[in-house]
Amino acid sequence: MQYSAIPLNDGNLRPHQIDAKRKIFDAWDVYNAVMLQMPTGTGKTYLFTSIIKDLVDFYKSNRKEIRILVCAHRMELLDQISDSLNKYGIPHGFIQGNREQYLWQRVQVGSIMSLLTSKNEMNVKRLDFDFIIVDEAHHTLANTYKSLFESFPNAKKLGVTATPWRLNHESFIPTYEYLITTPQVSWFIKNGLLSDFDYVSIKPDSEIQRLVNSMEISPTGDFVNEELDKAFDNQRIRAKLWNAYFQFAFGRKGIVYAINKQHAKNLADMFNSKGVPAAEIDCDTPKDVRKLLIDDFKDGKIQVLVNVEIFTEGFDCPDVSFIQLARPTRSLALYLQQVGRGLRVVDGKEKTIILDNVNRAIKVIIIC
Repeated sequence: MQYSAIPLNDGNLRPHQIDAKRKIFDAWDVYNAVMLQMPTGTGKTYLFTSIIKDLVDFYKSNRKEIRILVCAHRMELLDQISDSLNKYGIPHGFIQGNREQYLWQRVQVGSIMSLLTSKNEMNVKRLDFDFIIVDEAHHTLANTYKSLFESFPNAKKLGVTATPWRLNHESFIPTYEYLITTPQVSWFIKNGLLSDFDYVSIKPDSEIQRLVNSMEISPTGDFVNEELDKAFDNQRIRAKLWNAYFQFAFGRKGIVYAINKQHAKNLADMFNSKGVPAAEIDCDTPKDVRKLLIDDFKDGKIQVLVNVEIFTEGFDCPDVSFIQLARPTRSLALYLQQVGRGLRVVDGKEKTIILDNVNRAIKVIIIC
């Protein structure tokens, strides 16, 4: 089949999305598995939803059956994908947790962990998917995704990510045969598609920089969390974080990235004690509480959300106008995901303030 000949409906897409979509269909003529790199906040979800719409329409018009799986690893990502499919009028089922399943739908949205459970695995294999789309595809090197791909060797695959890079430098080539890239962040800023930003960082000879330089490196290649906790979760360092916020971002709505749950709680308590409404959120925050906190944040009732690796993927709140990095990391992927949460465009936001309290400023060269 010649995928490049499928009629494409590009009416709701921007030029960079149209260009990427055409490259994906062209690549499927040659390769089985393709990866797309597109910066955070530039419309990856809408793009692959548009691809799904084109595929479903084409197969229906030719009276052919089609099965499409969209896969991700977090509840927030699955909900975001479902919302996008609804906007395109695409019926779909869920394979996730205890949600009711509608396996007769052409399109399924699945959690990678739920897809491989003994309860679901046999039914999933019977669906014999023609296409598999993976959101946040830098996770696809995990054994769970490898097992999924091996179960459907003939399916066309698309992985989308802002950060096709792993801290251990493991190659994506065994999983994806071809990489499609889009313009750099600076291009999106210049064209008004991402927010411009001011970057504030610590001095090279500062106390915090010396602490970062002395940190132990774990076998994974990043800093050891226990070491970070001992060095950075104290009143003296927290005071420096507050001073940076007060001087450069006071009154703004934003996200703070913390080391662990206790560190996040301590930082949220600090903001609240200074009269700035703040809340802590982490992987153990119950689903209903997490949703309430996020809703309050979006409504402006909470001004600062302090989190532990929750808002690195799949979180969309365009009026976030400051990001504070309080957790050192050697991971470029994690860094770009964190900073990217603040670069979405919204009316009235001239610039985002990025407070780099742990000196990741060297990465500015990469994202600009």
